[in-house]
Amino acid sequence: MSEDLFRADRSLDAPIALSPEGLRTLGQLGAAAAQVARRTAGGGRWVLACEDAFEFTAGLLGLLLSRCTILLPPNLLPETLALLQAEATGILACAPSEGLSPSALGPIPDGDLEFWTSGSTGQPKRVPKRFSHLLAEVRLLETLFGARCQGRPVAATVPHHHIYGCLFRILWPLATERPFLTEPCGDPDRFLAVLAQPQPPALVASPAHLSRLPRLLDLDRLSARPCRVFSSGGPLAAEDAKLWRRWVPEGIIEIYGSTESGGIAWRNQDGEPEQEAWTPFPDVTLAAAADGALLLRSPRVPQECLRMEDAITLQPDGRFRLLGRLDRVVKLAEKRISLPELEAALEGHPWVQRAAVIQLNEPRPMLGAVLVLQPGAPAGDPKDLAAALRAHLAQRFEPAALPRRWRVVDQLPTSPSGKLEAARLTQLFLPS
Repeated sequence: MSEDLFRADRSLDAPIALSPEGLRTLGQLGAAAAQVARRTAGGGRWVLACEDAFEFTAGLLGLLLSRCTILLPPNLLPETLALLQAEATGILACAPSEGLSPSALGPIPDGDLEFWTSGSTGQPKRVPKRFSHLLAEVRLLETLFGARCQGRPVAATVPHHHIYGCLFRILWPLATERPFLTEPCGDPDRFLAVLAQPQPPALVASPAHLSRLPRLLDLDRLSARPCRVFSSGGPLAAEDAKLWRRWVPEGIIEIYGSTESGGIAWRNQDGEPEQEAWTPFPDVTLAAAADGALLLRSPRVPQECLRMEDAITLQPDGRFRLLGRLDRVVKLAEKRISLPELEAALEGHPWVQRAAVIQLNEPRPMLGAVLVLQPGAPAGDPKDLAAALRAHLAQRFEPAALPRRWRVVDQLPTSPSGKLEAARLTQLFLPS
């Protein structure tokens, strides 16, 4: 694993990363990491803000070697970095990647990392981790999913500074001698170029990207397919999971977890109801609180028991079903309304591809629905669309639960990691 990445019997010519400029080797990575370690030899707290995945990896290993605490921002926007700089000794925005004489390094020590998430208030929230926590999850990933990815490169549509991208896009391939692609492939042209490589890669993606790509590309005409596809950041819609089986017959491996928890469980939907349930990772223990919240015990989190704000129902076979976010249950007209349940019902209508429902408070409390329509949906009067969808929902929900305001968009607003952005959804309802 990564502690032994630079062991003496591993060739310095071993491929580590594939970049537009060419192959990056283990020796080049070792040299770049050593330079970062020398630059940060005083220790302290450093923000790791490298856009290039190879430079990010060199920075991560170099900062660990110099015993620094590593701050990983939620995004690389100037305002975010300026906010975190107040917490830090410095910002590492790039690491050496050119003109390096190959060199070897000893074992990478354990160290402290802080993933900073956007948080429910929009202010960055610190989530501390040990590097050993990440390596423990890497070992699990290889045990559970490694057989299908032997020797294949790893491509990704997700950022590497989030925990999902850091684990799946960087650390797992790094520890198991699979080269990773330094550039993301969320752009359709880049995605096609990635698949055209001699060895089709494993793909690390988000539900938003997997939903979007079939609308942007004729995937039926592709001559190559990813050898394995992973998805995380939210549940993948059953329709998208079914659609992707046309190109990846083994299905999409979905990973459930969070920055705080790390990976918790996985599933592979095949259209059968029993495959909607999640299988826990073998090192975790799960329970349900009185209000249905998932309670997690894991050797990869510092808390003895971590409460997740996801409601679950446990099955006798040890698997569980997700019922939605507890903090996405709102109260209108004295009625408790599950927004995920409403979204699922809307997506069950033949005209609706994706749906997001939010609570609006102006001019009075009500629900607003943002929709992505199916290609064949009628393009008539928006009032007729709203009336038809309200009638569809009225068969199952009380009047207080029916959205009063509606917006149709080409795609739902999501963050780089594929999560819906509530603030941008709300902006769609503001007066123009």
